[in-house]
Amino acid sequence: MKIFLTIILFISCLTAFGQSTSCEKFKTGNFKMEDPITGVNYISRDKTNQIESIPSLKVKVKLNVEWIDSCVLKLTLNEILENEDDLPISDFILISEIIEIKENSYIMKSKAEDSDFTMTREYTLIE
Repeated sequence: MKIFLTIILFISCLTAFGQSTSCEKFKTGNFKMEDPITGVNYISRDKTNQIESIPSLKVKVKLNVEWIDSCVLKLTLNEILENEDDLPISDFILISEIIEIKENSYIMKSKAEDSDFTMTREYTLIE
């Protein structure tokens, strides 16, 4: 019985460690996301900032990045870099969780604080 429990504990540790390492792969880099409303969006993320470009809306914003844990990040509006059509963009806080890892992409579920807005999208790593 002890051997069985030890094996289960070992496998659980490997699984937890594996997911954390998988999320690490997507903490920084360049990504694209296809949104059904706005089309292709481009994301460039480093350890502290994320730049999101939405060409169809002619909008580009800079967001602060704070990793809450290995697969959850908090995004807050830092600066509006481009907004050619003067679309209304207000301050926001977005909590996003990587819920599935694929070879070159991940699926993230995001929820705006103080709102019912939630979205789940796939982000593909681009070179």
